[in-house]
Amino acid sequence: MRKGFRPIAGVICLALAAGVAACGSDDGGGSSTNASGGGGLSGTIKIGAPLDTSGSAGIAVVGTDEQKGEQFAVDEINASKFLGNAKLELKVVDTKAAKETAVQTVIDMTRTDKVDAIVGFTLSPSFLAAGPQAQAAKIPTIAVGLSGTGVTEVGDYIFRVYPALVEFYKKEDPKIVQALGAKTAAYFYSSDSSNVAEQYQFRRKTLEALGIKTVAAQGVVTDAIDYQPQLTKIKNANPDVLVVDVNGGQDETLLAQLEQAGLKVPLMGDVGWGAPNVVSNPTAQCAIFTTTWDVDSTAGKNPEFVKAYAAKNGAKPSQYAAWGYDGVWMLATAMKQAGTKDPAKVRATLAGLKGMSGALGDYDIGTNRVPTQPGVTFQIQDKKLVPWAADKPCS
Repeated sequence: MRKGFRPIAGVICLALAAGVAACGSDDGGGSSTNASGGGGLSGTIKIGAPLDTSGSAGIAVVGTDEQKGEQFAVDEINASKFLGNAKLELKVVDTKAAKETAVQTVIDMTRTDKVDAIVGFTLSPSFLAAGPQAQAAKIPTIAVGLSGTGVTEVGDYIFRVYPALVEFYKKEDPKIVQALGAKTAAYFYSSDSSNVAEQYQFRRKTLEALGIKTVAAQGVVTDAIDYQPQLTKIKNANPDVLVVDVNGGQDETLLAQLEQAGLKVPLMGDVGWGAPNVVSNPTAQCAIFTTTWDVDSTAGKNPEFVKAYAAKNGAKPSQYAAWGYDGVWMLATAMKQAGTKDPAKVRATLAGLKGMSGALGDYDIGTNRVPTQPGVTFQIQDKKLVPWAADKPCS
């Protein structure tokens, strides 16, 4: 529960804007523009949230923050009466980064708990195993933490909170290596995470196609604590740039060990490099990375989200919390417009959602049920994030 929370004007405005900005469905969704009141909605709306909140620190930190973002959105929606007399209830299950647990959890959610929707999933392998169960049950499902490909291809009841990261890397990585003048590259990645390994492979192929020679490629498992053997090989290869793709909880360990190894090389990071513990690390100075979200963005409802979240939690949100937050708001907005929690009507409304305004900015649900978000490229300068510009060198 939110200690001392009351639906102040900022929260009411957030609910109003999220509800009004999304303007109906292209394939059958209804519409509701009242700031409070959820049309024909009433009672309890059950949301299943299968998330990896324990196990390896590299993964659990992501799932835990996704849960915080989801619960924050649920509290906000209920307190502001965005859905009228209807109340959201979040059922969180720790799927422990285990595919078997994820499958059984979704079976239980769809058959026993009878959830009205699912907003969750931290890892692509778990989703790809369990997602077909949600699709078969025809339960609207929004994947919040999946950076890999093949998500919405599972079926027409499956949606994403942000596009696959390779779509961002395809556009931005060539610009970055050209600006750096790199001729050779090394790669450091999580070898036991299929979606992260996929991103490493994609980025490597992209750079090799540009003539960038690979001089080292080193993988580590997510729960490893000693990266020195891999970093020593990379150091000896003397690359012009080091491209990093790891799970979020590994970034801090990597940066500490980069310094220990004496490895000083331009860094191209991944989606997790916007986290405060990375930005504030001196070793990350001048690192460049493309991500889904900017904590300082004024787009959409991000300023209100960041301010309210920080007031409650004593710290600004991570991108993982932003993903969870927008996932729940996407669902609530579709239900409000549809005026029902009927799965088929909610699915149809989600598929045609336009003008969604959230922490990730203003966007639509586009082709193949993927949000139309462009991503953003940053450089870390003096422990701050600044928009990266090729003509502005960093030292």
